[in-house]
Amino acid sequence: MSPSSIPPSQASASRASPARTPLSWALAVSTCNRGDALLECIRLALLQSRPPVGIVVVDASDDWAVNRDRVVDLAGPSGVPLHYRRAAIKSLTMQRNQAMELVRADVVFLIDDDSFMYDDCAAEILAVYEKDEAGAIAAVGACGVEASPTARSRDFSLKVTGHARGGFGAAVARSAAGRFVYRHVLMMGYEQTFVPYDTLGFPPLALPATVSPDDAVPVRSISGYALTVRVDIARREPFDPSLRHYAALEDADFCHRIARHGALVLARRARLHHFQISGGRLPRKTVITLQLLNLAFFLKRHSRMLPAKRMQYRLMLLRRLVAEFAKDLLSRRFALPQFRGVLRAMALHRTIFSTPTDEIVARYPEIQLRIIERG
Repeated sequence: MSPSSIPPSQASASRASPARTPLSWALAVSTCNRGDALLECIRLALLQSRPPVGIVVVDASDDWAVNRDRVVDLAGPSGVPLHYRRAAIKSLTMQRNQAMELVRADVVFLIDDDSFMYDDCAAEILAVYEKDEAGAIAAVGACGVEASPTARSRDFSLKVTGHARGGFGAAVARSAAGRFVYRHVLMMGYEQTFVPYDTLGFPPLALPATVSPDDAVPVRSISGYALTVRVDIARREPFDPSLRHYAALEDADFCHRIARHGALVLARRARLHHFQISGGRLPRKTVITLQLLNLAFFLKRHSRMLPAKRMQYRLMLLRRLVAEFAKDLLSRRFALPQFRGVLRAMALHRTIFSTPTDEIVARYPEIQLRIIERG
C-alpha cells in the first residue's frame, strides 16, 4: 500500500485543484443500533467551520425510522441536504457502497457513527487536499485524540497485550526492546499483519512534494473511523461486498487499493475522537480466523502476483501462530483461542486460494457465515 511509489496517473492530473479553489465535502455514515452516537456525530459535523454540502446515512438499525426522524429534526434547520436510507443489506461494506451512490461532493468523509470531529477537523483535512495541486493525494485521515470535543469522553489508549495500562508492562512496551518484541515477535504492527498485493514488500513512504511535512504525514493505511477520500477514487474502488458478515480489515483493503491511485496521509492538525462504542463481539477464535481468511480473500481477488503472495501469506500464518500463542499466554487465556483461530485459518485458507476467483467471490459470504455459526 505505497502512497508514494506510484507516480500520479492521468486520472490524478485531472483531479488537480487550481490554487485557492475550495473543495466540497460530504459526510457518509453507515450505522446500526447506535442512534445516540450517530446524532452526536452528525451534530458535530454540522458545527464544522467548513460545513458539509451533504449528509448521507445508511441505517441497518431495527428502529431506523426513529433514528431518521431524530436526524431530520437535527439537520433540518441547517439547510444541509440529508439523504437518510434504510440499509438494503445489513453489512458495513454494502452500506458504505450504498451511501457512496448518493454522495455529491469532491471529498467524502467515511468516518464511523461514533467518530466525533473537532470543529476545525474538516477544514484541516480539506486544506491538505487543496494544497495538493497535482492531485497526488488519494485520501486524508484525521488524527485520533483521547479527549472528546463533547462531554462524552472515554479513554482511548493503545491496547497493550497482557498488561494493564501503566506500570512495568507499559514501561516495557515503550522501551526499544519492548517495541521490537511487540512488533516483530507479537506482530502488533500493520506491516507485520497485512500482505501487500502487488509488491513483495512495502515500498518507502514519502510525502507528495507540494504538501508540507508540517501539515501531513504519509501512512500506509487509514483507520475507517478517521477516513476521507476523493470521491472519484472511492467510486472506482468500492468496498468489498463479499465481506457480508464480518468486515475485518475492510478499511485496510480499501486503503491498499486506493493507494494505487495516490498517496495516503494524515492531516496533523485534524482532530477526531473515536468514542468506540462496544458492540456485539464474536469469540476471539472466530475473529482471528475471519481476519486471516479475509486477507487471503483480498489477495486472491486483487493481487497481480498471486503465486508469490500465496507463499508470503503462508509464511505470515506460521509467524502468526507463534505470535498468537504468545499473546494468549501473556493474557492468561489458557484455552488459547487466538492460537486456535490461526490453526483454523491454516486449515481453511487453501479453499480460498484454490477456488476460481469468480466462484470464491460468490461463495465467500457463505464461508464467513458458516465460520460464525460454528463459533
